[in-house]
Amino acid sequence: MPVPGSASPPLPRSTAGLAGALRGRLGSVRFLMTASGLAFILVVNTLIGYGILQGRREALDAGERATRDLARMLESQTLRTAFAVDQLLRDLSFALDTLPDGPRRGSTAIHDHLRQRRDNFAELADLVVVDGDGLALHHSAELPLPTVPLSDRAYFTGPRDGGQDLHVSAAITSRVRPGTQIIPFSRRWLDTDGGFRGVLVAMVDPTRLAATLESRDIDRKGSVILALGDGTILLERPQGHSGTQGGSDGGNHGEPGRLTDWPAVWTALATHDEATIRDAAPGPGGSTDSLVSVRRVQGYPFVIVATLPVAAALAEWRRDTAAWTSIGTVMTIAIALLTAFVVRQHARRDEDQARLARASRRIRGILDSMLDAVVTFDTAGRIVTFNRAAEMMFAVPEREMIGQPIEALIPDARGGANDRDLTALRHDGHAFPVGFTVSDLRLGGGTGAMRPDEPRIHVGVIRDMTRRKQQEAELIASKTQAELANRAKSEFLANMSHELRTPLNAIIGFAEVLDSEFFGTVNERQKSCITDIHDSGRHLLDIVNAVLDMSKLEAGQFELCEEAVEVHEAVAQCLMMVRDRAASGGVAIHNEVTAAIATLWVDRRAFKQVILNLLSNAVKFTPGGGSITITAGMEQDRGFALIVADTGIGIPPDFMADLFQPFRQAENAANRRYEGTGLGLSISKNFVDLHGGTLTCRSTPGAGTTMTVRLPAGRVIEQPSKIGSHAPVPAA
Repeated sequence: MPVPGSASPPLPRSTAGLAGALRGRLGSVRFLMTASGLAFILVVNTLIGYGILQGRREALDAGERATRDLARMLESQTLRTAFAVDQLLRDLSFALDTLPDGPRRGSTAIHDHLRQRRDNFAELADLVVVDGDGLALHHSAELPLPTVPLSDRAYFTGPRDGGQDLHVSAAITSRVRPGTQIIPFSRRWLDTDGGFRGVLVAMVDPTRLAATLESRDIDRKGSVILALGDGTILLERPQGHSGTQGGSDGGNHGEPGRLTDWPAVWTALATHDEATIRDAAPGPGGSTDSLVSVRRVQGYPFVIVATLPVAAALAEWRRDTAAWTSIGTVMTIAIALLTAFVVRQHARRDEDQARLARASRRIRGILDSMLDAVVTFDTAGRIVTFNRAAEMMFAVPEREMIGQPIEALIPDARGGANDRDLTALRHDGHAFPVGFTVSDLRLGGGTGAMRPDEPRIHVGVIRDMTRRKQQEAELIASKTQAELANRAKSEFLANMSHELRTPLNAIIGFAEVLDSEFFGTVNERQKSCITDIHDSGRHLLDIVNAVLDMSKLEAGQFELCEEAVEVHEAVAQCLMMVRDRAASGGVAIHNEVTAAIATLWVDRRAFKQVILNLLSNAVKFTPGGGSITITAGMEQDRGFALIVADTGIGIPPDFMADLFQPFRQAENAANRRYEGTGLGLSISKNFVDLHGGTLTCRSTPGAGTTMTVRLPAGRVIEQPSKIGSHAPVPAA
């Protein structure tokens, strides 16, 4: 034995190991989850079992109340009938004492009176007046008065020997209505001196007395018995349910049954005026476990017994028990499955956490090897990792940033789209531009859509944009300088064009004077030189005018001088300028705008310049033998369209994108075949754009070109009838 006060001996190694394993098992989350599920199942089933037991007690209590209510209902019916019969017999005694024919046997008046009273009382089968010798004096039946003495009847001897109270006898077979049972209610008939004069008898029909009970479907729930105080059964519903001998009505004409044959009921009546017991009730099919309510009717010699089978009282409870048992079974299975699912999910979570830890270590190695600052953060924006490049960029160690919001580094990190230029803050408060790109790090692997249960980590890549911003600023400055230089070039060209037009106009004017021989005759050689001077000056002036117009358009200084212009007149004037050149080149011009087409609100010079440029290009690029067609008309949207179509060489597809750019020509070689500055189409398009219209081209190399000018309906101020003109021009 260990000595008191000494140290306890150490546990054996196997016992210590078992204790440690047990502590580990009890501390396991899976064990706690499983135990919680089993405890929950136990609690649920305990509550359901308690509810079932409580429901059984309540069902039995309800059954006891039902039997008591059934007994009270029969008691109420019996009291009402007994009181009414007693009052009827009292009234009849007074009437017999008052009427002169009361003592006279077989009086018609008394017979009619008795019949009337019988008919007014539903439960009565007959009323009989018996004299002191036991002979019938009057009755309410339609048959002759019986001559047989009634002195041996209990309903006669009882009142004669028992006193003034209402006397009720056992059920007997009716002589007036053969084959039926009646319950006699009788009362003494006294003369004025108090002497015995006879008996007044009311024959009550038990079937009518039980009508109220039968209307309540007594036989479907239980049974009721009406008996006398000595146990003689007067009424039983359903008939023969108690299993006692005899009965009150029906086909049994033997001795009436008695409650004394039911010991438990008779014992309860012997000690209590009202009681509810549980006993095996006798019946035609054997004894039945039943709830029994017994009562003595106060003031009258009646005993009432009501029974209800326990099976009937518990029928609804059994149905509820089956339902609750099913519910308990389903809940047990559901809780067991849920517990198994939670335990399995917990195991999966442990596995996921282990994989996440491995992935975290792998990602950490990758992050530390990157040159850009990389910050990982969760869905709440809290920083999870902070690589070495980020420590150097923001001048702060990682341990101080873990758990901090990403906004501590980049205030606008959560606003707007991804891959943006933002402003970051170093630890010392210095702001600098950065590029910020965010992507999702998939810890679960795979390339499909992310699962809802998959851990989400965001990876932010931060790049210092200070150097790039400096380069952008330098580039913007260079662009600004280039734009200023281009504007200066445009202004220089505009100024030089103005300066060149003055001497050119003088040269052209003097050439025209010399050609007119105003200062004297000139020879053919001189005239040829004068013509060359005039043509060269005119060509140079056209170039200068084109450059001047282009400079104004680029500088936004060209102002429209709008007026009403007749389309056919403008077209005719432009055709006069190119007709000779077309004729010398063998190109046919077809003018289909020979009548009033429309009046337009446009700048006359600009509108004519557009038409002239299109016609000049068509003549220039159409070989001999080709043709040019000019048409105009109204479109479906009430706008205006003018089309110049030729059968020339066409435009290469790769040049269509640069067609309307200034100083651009399809042939840029020094030995190109066609002269020009490349400004005509650019100027024309700008003029059309200033009018709110469009200039489009459709060309096929080797087949020809179609140029279409469209002006909006707001430029059309008049639409005369088209007599002599063609139909509206379809869209090109």
